Amino acid sequence: MMRKILSIIVLFFLCFNVSIAGEKFKSKDIKGFKKVNISMSNKKVNRIKEVKKSDGFPVYEGKTSIQFTVNREDAGCGDGTSKDLECDGKGNRSRQELTFDVKKKLNNKEHIYEYAIYFDENYESLKKRAVVILGQHHTQKYNVKGCHSCCNFWLADTKYKGENKYTWQSKSASTVDPVVIGKIDDLKGKWTHIKLHVLWKKDSTGRFIIYKNNEVIADLKDVKTLADTCNSGYLKLGIYRHRTIGYWNSDWESLPDQTVYYDNIVFRKPKKEEKLKGKK
Repeated sequence: MMRKILSIIVLFFLCFNVSIAGEKFKSKDIKGFKKVNISMSNKKVNRIKEVKKSDGFPVYEGKTSIQFTVNREDAGCGDGTSKDLECDGKGNRSRQELTFDVKKKLNNKEHIYEYAIYFDENYESLKKRAVVILGQHHTQKYNVKGCHSCCNFWLADTKYKGENKYTWQSKSASTVDPVVIGKIDDLKGKWTHIKLHVLWKKDSTGRFIIYKNNEVIADLKDVKTLADTCNSGYLKLGIYRHRTIGYWNSDWESLPDQTVYYDNIVFRKPKKEEKLKGKK
């Protein structure tokens, strides 16, 4: 009985995980966001830092980029204001992420999110059914009845059709297959620019266009883009690993560090010629 109760508790935290913003983070590589914070920053080492091209680090544009490295010990805590989750569970979750703004009243709005991502040459995909999230648009409740706490969309290193791939997925558009951006091995050691253009809708009249290196790789029309009754959310980028309990239970020391770089992180409204409303 006790084991069953513990299993339910673990499932609850996996499905209803809310990251609390903590320490502020500033960088010239981030534009359009009013507030940027380090997620779950308490009680752990911060491994997010701005690095320079002149020091030999990969940079997409300009002189700097943002390096994210996550270690198996990087289970942190929020600022104590969360009613849903106070701390990550060591052995099951580790993260180094930035949280970008909390946005209200998304329904019927259009937003564009852009960034460039670079997988370090030594980046290793995880095994033992562990999951690596490399970006997500998380719902925010704001006392909205029926709004669950999960993701409108997320991007992840996913084992898909036998290979680890960088994919876009959505809980709101649950009938849509994952969109493959590329094989992880093919993306290592080079920059990939991502552009996500969203027409936010609670019903099935939304639209989601995904660009890779300025080319459209998916145009999802007539889809639900807001999860359940939610009408708000915020973006997170970095590395969030969960279900690493398999390493904890067998060979904890074999869980590797992972490093990715982000550059030109942009949030903006679409220009007049880009707007989707009324377009087919």
